[in-house]
Amino acid sequence: MARDSDNLLYHLITVFTAFLMLLTIGVIGYSQLEGWAVFEALYMTFISFSTVGYQEVAPMSSAGRVFTMFVIFLGMIVISMLSASVTSWFVRNELLTKRKIYKMQQKITKLKKHIIICGGGDTGETIMNEFIRSKKPFVVIEHDPEVVEELREKFPGQFIIQGAATKDEMLEEANISTAAGLITAIPVDADNLFIVVSARALNPKMTIISRSVDPQTESKLYKAGANYVISPKMVEGMRMASFILRPAVVDFLDVMIDEDGLSLRMEEVTVPESSSLVNKSLLEAQIPQRTGLIVLAAKRAVNNEWNFNPASSMILDAGDRLIVLGGVEKISKLQSIIKA
Repeated sequence: MARDSDNLLYHLITVFTAFLMLLTIGVIGYSQLEGWAVFEALYMTFISFSTVGYQEVAPMSSAGRVFTMFVIFLGMIVISMLSASVTSWFVRNELLTKRKIYKMQQKITKLKKHIIICGGGDTGETIMNEFIRSKKPFVVIEHDPEVVEELREKFPGQFIIQGAATKDEMLEEANISTAAGLITAIPVDADNLFIVVSARALNPKMTIISRSVDPQTESKLYKAGANYVISPKMVEGMRMASFILRPAVVDFLDVMIDEDGLSLRMEEVTVPESSSLVNKSLLEAQIPQRTGLIVLAAKRAVNNEWNFNPASSMILDAGDRLIVLGGVEKISKLQSIIKA
C-alpha cells in the first residue's frame, strides 16, 4: 500500500510540473505574441487549457489563435494525465484489496482446529496477542471498518474479516464447520447470545466461550450453548480483592501473563494415542528431568477427574491432559516429546 501511495505521489508531482510548465509557456507566449500583461496572459492560459469557453480578454491575431489551440491541446494532455493517474491508483488499490481478501478467504477455507474471535476491541486484541504467542491459528470477525484497518496494521498476515458476527454467512466465511472453538467478546450481551445460538447450530461439537457484560445474562448464554461464560465485572472484582488477600499470588500470575517477565506459562498438553508415553508412569516419562517443566495437575481421560500434584506412579493414558508450568521453549519441547 505504501508503494502504491509513492507511485501516486510521483505521478501527481509529474502532472503538477507539467501544469506549471504549461502556465509558463502560456504566459510567455501570449506576452510575446499579443503584448498582454502577465495577469491577462495567465488568465487566458487558464481558460484555454481548461476549455471553459470564456470570452477572450482581447482581440487576438491569427498567430495568437494558433497558439491558443496549442495551449488547449497541451491542457487536454495534462488533464488526461491527472485523470489517468488518479483513476489507475484507485482501480489498482481496489483490485489489490479484493485480491488480498480472496487469497485470505482461500487460506481460511483450509484451516482446521482454529479459533474464531468475534469482536476486535481491546479484549479481542488481548486474545489475539495470546494466540499469536501460543501459535494458535485464529480468525477475527469485526464489523467496524476502522477497527479492521487498525487490526490489519497491528497484526499483518492474520485472518481478519470485516462483517457482523451475528450473521451466519460471516461465521461460515470464518470456516466455522472445522473450527475447534469460538470466542465472542462483543460488549453487547444480545449480540453475544445471538452468536452463541448460531455457532452452536453450525458446529455442535465446538467449544464456545462468551463474554457476559450483565451477570444476569450468564445463565441464558449457558442455555444457548456456551461452554464457558466470562463476566468482566466478576473477574475485575476478584482481582481487586486478591490484591489485598493474596498479593504474592497475583504477582506470580502477573509474571506468567507478562511476556516481558520470566516468560512462564501454564499450558495444557494432551497425550495422543500414538505417544510413546502412553502406559508409562510419570516417573518413567521423566517430564521434569527432560524438559524442566513442573506437572501441576492431570485431567484423566477415563473419568474426567482432576488429579492435582499427581504422584510419580500415575500411569499416563491416551487422552490425558497434563497441566504444566514453565517456559515457552520448554513447553514446545514437551509437545515434541509427547507426540513422538
